[in-house]
Formats: sequence, C-alpha cells, structure tokens
Amino acid sequence: MNSGKVRALALRAAFIAPLCLLVGAPAQADINVPAGAWASLGGGSMDLGCTDLIVSGNYDLGGGTLTGVRHVTVNSGGSLSFGAGGSIALAGNWANSGTITATGGTVSIGDDAGCPAPIATSVISGNTTFHNLGITSSAGKLIQFAAGSVQTVEGALTLTGTGVPLRIESTTPGSVSADLRLVPAGTQNLSNLAVRGMSASGQWLAPGQTNQGSGPVSRWFGDPNAAVAPIPTTSQWTLLIMALALGATAVRQRRAKLENSQEGNRS
Repeated sequence: MNSGKVRALALRAAFIAPLCLLVGAPAQADINVPAGAWASLGGGSMDLGCTDLIVSGNYDLGGGTLTGVRHVTVNSGGSLSFGAGGSIALAGNWANSGTITATGGTVSIGDDAGCPAPIATSVISGNTTFHNLGITSSAGKLIQFAAGSVQTVEGALTLTGTGVPLRIESTTPGSVSADLRLVPAGTQNLSNLAVRGMSASGQWLAPGQTNQGSGPVSRWFGDPNAAVAPIPTTSQWTLLIMALALGATAVRQRRAKLENSQEGNRS
C-alpha cells in the first residue's frame, strides 16, 4: 500500500474514532477533523451532547444536522461547508479563522446544548458569512461579537429574547466596534433586544423598536429615515437672487476700498 493511501486511512481513522464513541456510548466525544482530513455528515443527524465541533481539515455538513453542540471552532486552514437544509445548533462559542461556505443551511445559538450547566455567554469571533443565523434565548443570554469582526447574513436573521431581553454586544461594548451585516435581500425577525457596541452595515436592524440596553449602537432601532436630514432644494430663481446679492456685496466692498484709497491720497 502506498504512503498516500496509508495517510488517508490514518486521517479517516482519526475522524471515525470519535464518531464511534458518539454512536456507541452515552458519553459523547468531540468531532475533531484533523488537518488534511476530509469528512462528511451527508444527510444524517447527530446529537453531540454538549461536546465540540473542531475543524482543522475539511468537513462537509451537506444537508445534515448537528445538535447539542457546545462550541464550534474552524481553525486556520480548516473548511466547513453547509448545503441546503444543513444546520448546526450550539449553545457556546463560534470561532472561525478558516473558511466557511454556506450555500444554504442554518446556524442557531440557544440556551441549551444538553450541558450540565447553562452557557450564559457565547462569543462569535472571526468573520463568517452565514446563510441563516438564528439566536434565541429565554434566559437573557449574552452574545458577544469580537471587536473588529464582521458577521454577514445572506438569508434570514433571527434575534429574539423571550421574557427577558437577548443581549447583543461587542466585546468592547463602550464603543461601536463590531458589525452585523444583513444583505439587502435578507429577512429579519428581531425583538426584545439589549444591544451595545454594535453597528449594522447592511440593512438597518430592528427599525421602529427600542433598545433595551444602554447603547452605543449605529443603524439599530428607531427611525431609519430620521437619521438622514433632508437636503433643502433651491430653485433657479433663488440661486439667481443669491448670485446677484453676492455680486452687489462685492461691488460695495470694492467701492469702499476705492474711496478709502482716494481719501488717503488727499490727506
């Protein structure tokens, strides 16, 4: 057997081992796709039971479903792909320093991943283009977006707090330092939010609603139309009158200078 086939089998075994633990025993294990390996969930579904998805190689979710995920980490050089119908439901952090391709699918962040204790804070870091992104909480969960990061949503954006506000903040909430971009063709379902340190570079987010937090924010809440003062229009007649007035002022100034010069000469 040549060295390439041996390496491929070794990489596949490194991925299959945790899958066997997932299927064969109540105790769950991380899905860890090592660098250079390729794996696919296909159309299947899997409950990780509060363990992690770690991608350093290539992982194709396809139309499959991962639930009970604690944290998702896509390392530099790693690649995570979503197909139509594919979904990941997690309760912890989303960290992307690799490549994520979402031609379809949904990433949802909630309160419960089957963990012994609730995860009260989720941090979203790196720059990711999501197809659909949904974040919901009934416990006032804090979602922190890393300062300097831009998260883009091309399909549906859902941010809802039930009972108590869902908290959406930059990791440096005292200044507007993280951006959430919903493309013009996207849809939004946003309600009961407390937002600080966030901007919206695509659609205006939560228009007509009131921020339950203390800000600062940019292009969130309130009236989008009130943010841009109307530019007054000026008719041609008004412009002509203004030009004549400026011309008359210039003539008077020149005449005054000439008279002053003549008086100086006489003295």
